Amino acid sequence: MVELELTKEELENYLFNLETIGMGSNGLVQKLDDDTCIKIYYKDIYDVYSSKDINLLDDIIERHKKIKTDLYDNERQKLELLTQMGYITKVLYYKGYKIAVEMKLYKDYVMLYDAIRQLDKIKKELVYFKIKNKMAELINNNIYPIDLSTANILINLDSLDVVFIDLDDSGTRYDTDDFFADNPLVKRNLLLSCNSRLREIKEAFENKTLTIS
Repeated sequence: MVELELTKEELENYLFNLETIGMGSNGLVQKLDDDTCIKIYYKDIYDVYSSKDINLLDDIIERHKKIKTDLYDNERQKLELLTQMGYITKVLYYKGYKIAVEMKLYKDYVMLYDAIRQLDKIKKELVYFKIKNKMAELINNNIYPIDLSTANILINLDSLDVVFIDLDDSGTRYDTDDFFADNPLVKRNLLLSCNSRLREIKEAFENKTLTIS
C-alpha cells in the first residue's frame, strides 16, 4: 500500500485549487488530472474547508488525533486489501493523520441509477450479475460494503464494466476470520445487510425504484 505524507501547502492546493467532482457527508472528491481523483475527508477539517483558512488546520488535526488513533489495525488491513484489489491507489496523511485517498478517475462511467435508464433487459441482467460477483469477491476478503447503493456503483455503458466506489469509509466493514470465529452473529448480520443491499439494487433494475439512499 502506497502511503504519502502531505505538506500543508499540498493539502491546501488539493482543497481549494482543484475541480470538485463530488461531495458527500464525509468526503470531498477533487480531480487531480484526467486519470486520477482524490477523496479528502473534509468532514474532519470542515472548519478549514468552510472558512478557507488553512491556518486552522494544525489545531484541528491535533484535536482529532487525541480523540482517535490514526488507523486501527483492521482499518489499515481494509485499505491494504482495497489497494491490492484496485479500488484505491494511495492513502494520504497530514501529520500522521489519514486525510485522503487517491483513486482512479472513472471519467467514462455513469452512476448505476443513470445507467439503468439506458440499458436493455439483457444488459441489465449482465450488469447485475457483475455486481453480485464483485460483492462476493469483497465478502470473500472479509470486506462488507453494507451501504452499497446505486450512487456508488459506476457503469461504463460501452464495455458494461462495473466499478464500486466509496469503499474506504466507515460504510464498508472489515474484520478478520479470527474475529468472526469469536463473533459469528456479527458476520451473519453483515451478510444480511449486504444481501439487503443487493435486493434493493435488484429492485432498481426492475424499475420499482430508481434511487437508493
